[in-house]
Amino acid sequence: MKLKYYILFIFFGANLFSQNKTIEEQCKSKYDSIFRDFFGDKFFKKNIQFDKNQYSLRVDTMDYNNEDYNTSFAIYINKNNKQTLEKLSSKNYFDYTDYYSYNFLFKGNVFYHRIYVCELVNNKKLSNLINKEILDYYNKIKNKEYLSPKKAVRIAKANGLKNICYQSLTSASFYNINQDVWQIQDCSSEKKAKVIELNPRSGKVLNIYDKNYEKVEKAAYWNLFKSKDK
Repeated sequence: MKLKYYILFIFFGANLFSQNKTIEEQCKSKYDSIFRDFFGDKFFKKNIQFDKNQYSLRVDTMDYNNEDYNTSFAIYINKNNKQTLEKLSSKNYFDYTDYYSYNFLFKGNVFYHRIYVCELVNNKKLSNLINKEILDYYNKIKNKEYLSPKKAVRIAKANGLKNICYQSLTSASFYNINQDVWQIQDCSSEKKAKVIELNPRSGKVLNIYDKNYEKVEKAAYWNLFKSKDK
């Protein structure tokens, strides 16, 4: 039985990796079309940026030596990490998920960052909801209701943040529930990130705290951490 499962995983693993490039292009193309349709071609070209450096992959694999065949675990890897990707291509796994990182810009600076997955690309209701929020943030910055990305980063640096790896307006704050904040993250340490949250209107510092990286973040920032090791 183990031999049967082993062969099965090798088949699916090789098949999935061979299809990866095609699926990647299809999903990214769909997201690009969604953005063009909602924001318009001019806004898309000027203000929406696919972040190749943070493009990551989640690989779900299984321990085929386990008698129950239900011991699975996930590996998160940056798509630029070619050496590890080559090693994974010879391993056994049964599924993978691409994580597409997009930056939304105001005058060339990031005001919103989001990670998208292929599974949700056809969820029109969710896409419209997210895009409306993004456009609302953009207009609030444009109308000077909210701080611009430049001003927010300036305040973050004045409070000790140096190597900024993430900056975004968000309503998903753990400490400031049901309100928008500027959330800016420092990745100087590979062990923990330093985060500052600002009132988007006044620039007042709401919170400064350390947090552990999520697995997908560790993969996304692989290029940054790799450069520090040199």
